[in-house]
Amino acid sequence: MICKKCGVDGHFTWDQNWFENTGKWRLFDINMERPHDCDHQKPEEASLDTTMPAPRVKCPQCDPLKDSAWIEREKFQHHIKTAHFGFW
Repeated sequence: MICKKCGVDGHFTWDQNWFENTGKWRLFDINMERPHDCDHQKPEEASLDTTMPAPRVKCPQCDPLKDSAWIEREKFQHHIKTAHFGFW
């Protein structure tokens, strides 16, 4: 069963004893042997834009020991033209 508040899929059942005493329903987690606690929020899917950094390539003509040899893929052709061939 899936909790509709937090979206967690677990081995839940409705707590009949709690309902008889309070008149309110709650989910009981059978595996944990306690009432289900909705502290965590619904898991959100992460987009690739936020999880993956921009792809970078290493310039073969720059000094390989410098960090500046790593260039964003979109700027690589411009870097080769301006830094190594002298085109503006």
